[in-house]
Amino acid sequence: MRRFHQKSRLGCKQCKLRRSKCDEARPSCGRCSQANRQCSFLTEHPTLPASPLLSDAPVGHQSSSPEERYSSLHLSLLYHFEHGLYDDTKSLHPGLKDMLGVFMGAAFATPYLMDELLAYSAAHKSTLDQGTCQLYLSEATRLQTRALTLYNSAKPEVSEETCLPMFIFSSLLSHHAIFNVGSSVHNDFGAVIDGLTHSIIIHRGLIAIAKASWPMFSDQAQQQFIRSCQRDHRPIPSYSDSRGECEALLGRLDACDMKPASIDTLRGAVEILQDRFDTLSTDNSHAMWAAVQDWLVAVPAGYVELLEQRRPEALVVLAHFAVLLHRVAEHWFVGDIGVRLIRLINSHVGPVWQDWLEWPNRATMV
Repeated sequence: MRRFHQKSRLGCKQCKLRRSKCDEARPSCGRCSQANRQCSFLTEHPTLPASPLLSDAPVGHQSSSPEERYSSLHLSLLYHFEHGLYDDTKSLHPGLKDMLGVFMGAAFATPYLMDELLAYSAAHKSTLDQGTCQLYLSEATRLQTRALTLYNSAKPEVSEETCLPMFIFSSLLSHHAIFNVGSSVHNDFGAVIDGLTHSIIIHRGLIAIAKASWPMFSDQAQQQFIRSCQRDHRPIPSYSDSRGECEALLGRLDACDMKPASIDTLRGAVEILQDRFDTLSTDNSHAMWAAVQDWLVAVPAGYVELLEQRRPEALVVLAHFAVLLHRVAEHWFVGDIGVRLIRLINSHVGPVWQDWLEWPNRATMV
């Protein structure tokens, strides 16, 4: 079986001009170091697009005055981030408590991070009480829009001074981008698919920030972040069909009536997805959410185009990815989006594609 080889999307300018594979090492990649030439990267301060789910959100006056920017509601959201959100997630990530002070300290010094932190807190509060859900969803939308506006206006470059707030911002926004998909209208197929395609785009910008920031942390800081992401030691679910989740889909793609280039693109997306499923069959439990992020970042650009065209084959691939989302449903920002996505895809493509969807339906009992 021919394997898909992922291109370097975050490589340096010089390797891109020479169409050479870049190892993305910073500050100078291996090829440039060996050739003794200047090395520069394109992704030091990527612009993050506003979500289509946020495009209609009101953006308030961007005043630098804290009295004008923040209210008592925001104080309650700050308190909730430090206490309520941790109480709700400590069973999954008990090490997170040690990082809350770091998060908040960085946010007080960085307006775009403060707005995203408050937006993240509001998004979480929207899941707790149906009566106030819409209030907090609206505020999460407004604050996140403002955060993205501030970030894109500032265009921060990664440095020892900015690496911490930029890394935290990318982490929170990564979760929030998935949450935005799940919080869209439940039965609006178009809104959900548009949200997911946007999530793929925004995750690529976020991973560029994270990759550039991470090497600037001390070893101690890196270990602190790693501990905060680790789960408790509960048993990991065992999946009987592990390491074969996408085998049938690959066979169907080989036999389908599509252009060879499109088949190659879909196979690439599926093979990357199978690699992520294989990761989850190990005992590395804290890598579960990372597997979701990895697929969003690594899928070929052509796959996003097929998804935007609503090609049934691309939607079936997405249904298989939704099983991965289902397996991390314990995260509050994911929830039941995996199951809902599979149901929406079933309804959209109709009975003729049921054989293609047999495994996602069975794996999630849809």
